Amino acid sequence: MRLDIIEASLLSAEDRQALEALTAAVYPPKPRPEGTTSQPEWARPQWSIMIRDENQQLVSHVGVLTRLGFCEGEEILIGGIGGVKTHPLERGKGYAGAGVRRATSYLQQEMGVDMTLLFCGRNMLSYYQRLGFIARDGDTFVRQRGVKTLFPHNEVMVKPAGKMLPQCAELDLCGLPW
Repeated sequence: MRLDIIEASLLSAEDRQALEALTAAVYPPKPRPEGTTSQPEWARPQWSIMIRDENQQLVSHVGVLTRLGFCEGEEILIGGIGGVKTHPLERGKGYAGAGVRRATSYLQQEMGVDMTLLFCGRNMLSYYQRLGFIARDGDTFVRQRGVKTLFPHNEVMVKPAGKMLPQCAELDLCGLPW
């Protein structure tokens, strides 16, 4: 397994194509039910952790970003992990876990974040708990179409770092979720 951290703006055309193919395999297009409300807007990663198998094929990806936000009104540096995906035929081999551990280490040791945060479906809570994340209590605010809004779409999990912040009742990510 090979893990590379690449600034997202520097991904090669080949890497972008491989990432698009991986995304299509993980999230095949589905028709939207009639009358559904608009989907959430998501932030793009600043860095991509590209995980390749022994044949150098892209099998998993972890998106990484940093952003200033507020915990109970105190400015903090938040590390974001998003866009975690592993090809369906390669799941269960530890690729995503290795990528998330590398992302967490990078954010904490090299970027000096105060906490690492990710969003996930309820079915993924125990997976991320095994990687050291804890479910976040309290309200998490994001921006959607320029408006500060409570984000109810996914579970929020955090891993304290830098300031070792306690759970805060109100966390403002000051931008799009990831």
